[in-house]
Parts: sequence; structure tokens; C-alpha cells
Amino acid sequence: MKYGLSQGEGFIIITGPIGTGKTTIARNLVASLDESIVAIQIATTRLDPEELVRLVAAKFDIQVEGLGKAEILKRLEQYLLKLHQQQRRALLIVDEAQNLPPETVEELRMLSNFQLDDKPLIQSFLLGQEELKGIIELPEMEQFRQRIIASCHLKPFDCEQTCNYIHHRLRQVGWQGKPSLCDNIFEIITKHCQGIPRKINILTDRLFLYAYLEDLAAIKAADVHHVLEEMQSELSGSMMPNSSWSSDNDESPASQANTSLHRLAAQGESHTAQTLEAVSEILDTVIDRKIATIRHLDRLLRQKKENYYQIREQRYMKKLF
Repeated sequence: MKYGLSQGEGFIIITGPIGTGKTTIARNLVASLDESIVAIQIATTRLDPEELVRLVAAKFDIQVEGLGKAEILKRLEQYLLKLHQQQRRALLIVDEAQNLPPETVEELRMLSNFQLDDKPLIQSFLLGQEELKGIIELPEMEQFRQRIIASCHLKPFDCEQTCNYIHHRLRQVGWQGKPSLCDNIFEIITKHCQGIPRKINILTDRLFLYAYLEDLAAIKAADVHHVLEEMQSELSGSMMPNSSWSSDNDESPASQANTSLHRLAAQGESHTAQTLEAVSEILDTVIDRKIATIRHLDRLLRQKKENYYQIREQRYMKKLF
């Protein structure tokens, strides 16, 4: 992204599965910019071309109320030319770009036609899930593809990368090896989190909370399995690997979805009532677990506080005698 930014033109495309850090990368990039770059970031829904133009202009603090598309584009060009005169330039970051229809992505290309001395006045970064690649590969997107100067696809971590990632994050918060992490836990974490950084963060956070509550000196494979079982009971089914269900069902996802819809329609209100009741029971269980965890944590804190005062008292008595 920094390379693309240094070029000052064209499109940069970042794709990857949910939770791989696309938005985090963009946020860090924006935080590193100096005053010469005016950056805006939008998270899109299904916008048509005119809605996109209005949103972009509004983000640049351009008055758009009551104006047609042509007038908005005129004001946007004037704004970009003014930035150029100030030796500054505009950067547009579009998050969740896979939601944009092809004609709206094409409108982004049209915005890049704002130029001065053959130099674009605005540069765009598109961040999206893997569906974005399918949009860009459409035959009618040929002109757009020609303006892409760099692209990157973020892949899930393998076991070694997961290990390095967890250790890096722990070092950033001052971790000094306590509790220690057994080598065999990283394969388990990678498998159940599917190498997705967001899921790794959630699971690791829970692991260290569990280690604190249980006063563990080391986090072992059995501890990871225990926490995973707890999270499964708390509606955290996304922690389970995809193979956990696909191996039992050879139907395509579309076929499965179609079958499920028919079943739901057939079961009707009775099924809905049962589902709501089941969800209610699960939520009650989650709340009970949270209350138990807080009480346990409170007991540990009181115990540590008592131990602290006992140690202080013993040291004081030793000084007296």
C-alpha cells in the first residue's frame, strides 16, 4: 500500500477473507499520512454511481444537498484542483468494496479522469472480500483493470505465521513469557481459527483470561481445547473449522441453503419458537458463565490482596524484631 501511495495515481486493490486485517491495514496507513494527503475512507453498501459520487463529495466536506450529479462532479473537480494548488492530493479508501455493483466501480474509474498535466488528482484504494476479484475480472471492467498499479490478496496464516503473530502481539503488551505457551498449541489454534487473525485474537484473549483465572504457569493443548469447548457453548461456532460440517454433507453450499429454506418454511412457526427457546437457553447459560467468571475473578483478587497484606505485615514484624 505504501508503494502504491508513493505512485500517486491508479488503483490499489487489497482483497482477503473476513477478519484478515484489510481494514486494520488501511487504518494504519491513514494514521501514517502527512498533511500533504487528504484521505477519506468509506465503508460501502450497494451504492449506485450517483450515490457514490454524493458520498465521496460529502466526505470531502463539499455541499451536495439539492445538487444534481453533474454539479457535484464539477464542485469535486474544483476541490481537487484547489488541493493541487496547495501541493496536496486526495486519497479515497473504499472498504467493503465487494458490495459495489460493477457500474459503481466503473464510476470510480471515471473519478480518476480528473487530471492535471496528465497526473490524476485523486487516487483510490479498494479493500474487499474475495468477491471483489470477480467484479474486477468482468469483461466490461477492462479499462478499470488497466489502471490498477498494485494488488494484494491477504491469505490466512499457516501454523508458523500464527505462532509468530501471537508472540508479536504479546511482546507489544509487555509479555515476559508468563504464562508460557507450549509449542503444540499453535497447530490447534491455527486449525480452529482457520488462520484468520481476528479469530486468533478472540481465542488468544480467552486463553489468557482462562490462564489468569486458573493461575496457570503454562498454556497447554488441553487448555486450548477446554476454552474452545466453552466458546462453542457461547454461540462462537465460527471457531470451528469448516471441515467440521462439510465432511458430513456432500451437497453444495447453494443446495444446502435451498434445502434449509424449504425445511424452515415447512416447519413454520413451531420451528421458530423452538429456535428462539434454544437461543434463550444458550444465552442464559452464557450469562451464568459470565457471572461465575466474574465471581471467581473477584475471589482471586481478594485472595491476592489478603496475601499482599500478610506479606507486608510479616516484613514489618521482621523489621521490629
